[in-house]
Amino acid sequence: MAEMEQNDHRKLGQELGLFTISDLIGKGLPMLLPKGAILRGELEKLIIDEKKSLGYQFVYSPHIARKETYIKSGHLGRYDAMMPTMTDENGDEFVLKAMNCPHHFEIYNSSPKSYRDLPLRIAENGTVYRNEKSGELAGLLRVKNLTVDDTHHFIRPDQIESEMEMLFKLTDKIYNLFGFKEYKVEISIRDPKDKEKYFGSDEVWERAEKILIDSVKKWGVDYTVEEGEAAFYGPKIDIRVKDSQGRFWQLATIQLDFNQPENFDLNYVGDDGKLHKVVVVHVAIFGSFERFMGVIIEHYNGAFPLWLSPVQVKILPIGEGHFAYATQVMDKFKTANIRVELDISDETLGKKIRNAKTEKVPYALVIGDKEVADKKVTVESRDNGNLGAQSVEELIEKLKEEIKEKK
Repeated sequence: MAEMEQNDHRKLGQELGLFTISDLIGKGLPMLLPKGAILRGELEKLIIDEKKSLGYQFVYSPHIARKETYIKSGHLGRYDAMMPTMTDENGDEFVLKAMNCPHHFEIYNSSPKSYRDLPLRIAENGTVYRNEKSGELAGLLRVKNLTVDDTHHFIRPDQIESEMEMLFKLTDKIYNLFGFKEYKVEISIRDPKDKEKYFGSDEVWERAEKILIDSVKKWGVDYTVEEGEAAFYGPKIDIRVKDSQGRFWQLATIQLDFNQPENFDLNYVGDDGKLHKVVVVHVAIFGSFERFMGVIIEHYNGAFPLWLSPVQVKILPIGEGHFAYATQVMDKFKTANIRVELDISDETLGKKIRNAKTEKVPYALVIGDKEVADKKVTVESRDNGNLGAQSVEELIEKLKEEIKEKK
């Protein structure tokens, strides 16, 4: 329990200057500080680059929509308490969006689609709002505003199997970067005793559920089937990952949807010249950036790998006479796009090194008389101890390679 308390992301987030929560702003509304924003930015860059390499197209959508949108989608009537509304001067009611799906459906419908246009993968790191109960809020793990790495795959029925296979490969690739290699998969299906609360026919549901189960079997990971846990419009897969503490966290969600295409009239022209309904796959691999950040803060105990670390290098001149050379070294790292800080405090070298370790900076560079004379730096690695004296240029190339490879 004591170890878990030290490892709590709320404690680490404060100590490392990653995020803050203000009573004035409100519970469940975390604000990222500059270092937290860097961490979030690296996660966004990763997911955008990986998705773009697979042909995803990124969009932006508004944070509100007319009330009729969510009546049509079926969310209002089920999640009213989670979806605050506002009324404009004309009496039109708008809902603060709790999900991005309807916006993406209307983006799809903005132009006619042919079978040749599919699969179409629309992505958005979209912020949504959910009126969670105050007793359930917890740091970054459960919040009122969350940014989902959301994607909606608009595909033909014959593309379902290949699309699921691609998604599992992408999930493996991203999770392995963080050292998440053990999963638990839950396949959520309808409650067979209460079918009325779900959209769609028995035939559609049985087909969708079988496809998800067969896809996970082919993936080769352990899974369980959870009755009654499906979304109202389709079955889903939830992926739980095992962290460095042996705990499992629910992150990714993959939902197969045959029903919302009927509600929103999502069509494509087939090779027979006739209109056909698309199949929609709803996907979030991180789940939300806020929750994922909370998980990895605890997973790494705040000691992020170099590519993720808000401060990658800290330069520690021993005395004032070493400041000029230390500044030159800092400028070289900045030019190389390596995140660097210079400690020019009056503290002793021992205290400066301890501070760098407390801040969990991957590399601290000590500069004294010998380093200035030799035009080198002495490298202290957070993970591997003293690495000795190295030239600045040599070290920069090593760190650039470590960052590039996301070791």
